[in-house]
Amino acid sequence: MGSRSFLASDWRAVFLTLGLNDLDAWWTLPDAERVDEPNYRYGGELSVYRVRLADGEGRLHSLYIKRQRDQLRPSLRHPLRGEPTLVKEFRALVDCLKRGIPVARPVFFDSRTGADGHRYTVLVSLGLDGFESLDRLNRLALSPVQRWRLVQDVADALRYMHSRGVAHRTLYPKHIFVAWRPALGRFDVRFIDLEKARHPARAAYRLRDMESLSRRTQGVGLHDRLRFLRRYLGRPRLSAADRGLLRRLAPKERQS
Repeated sequence: MGSRSFLASDWRAVFLTLGLNDLDAWWTLPDAERVDEPNYRYGGELSVYRVRLADGEGRLHSLYIKRQRDQLRPSLRHPLRGEPTLVKEFRALVDCLKRGIPVARPVFFDSRTGADGHRYTVLVSLGLDGFESLDRLNRLALSPVQRWRLVQDVADALRYMHSRGVAHRTLYPKHIFVAWRPALGRFDVRFIDLEKARHPARAAYRLRDMESLSRRTQGVGLHDRLRFLRRYLGRPRLSAADRGLLRRLAPKERQS
């Protein structure tokens, strides 16, 4: 199978100068720092690395490098042979950007079959410098206005993603990054890890996003959950059916 490659136009000159314009260069980049333990699921391996590079104007950025060997999963395009999960993630990122959905922007991608018969894939995305994931965000350090805006802005971003026909399908707080923008008085929101994203976003997939996000979100009271649902639905008051949905989204109490 041949190579499928992508190089972001605004990083092309930098990558060409550094010799980072092919898969092998990113795979063997010596200065990359591993940021997570390797994932050995699906009969292969996925590792994530970070490197700091300056763009064409000399500004430093964190770039996250995902290196994958095999990990082929069935897809609509390849139901029998399967394809690497990073191929599906790259396709989802490009689709989201076309639809105006806020995601971490890819700057390099390549996928090819090596001489040893294994499939190798590299996806490089701009790091979300200045952002924090919801699972790591210190809500106690936020002002009342910021806490109010956080609920609204995350609800708005999720509603927009769904309205554009995309569902994340594994949406946890660690997949949503936010950054406070003082000049705008609101949070900037980004989604990551969209390898399981589905288009079109049927009602069941949208509900799954809301359930998984609600179930994994800790330290948020009923009042904020109510505000989130009202904002997401675009309704000042909840109907009886909406309140049933709110109860369904409430975290389940653990049995002792």
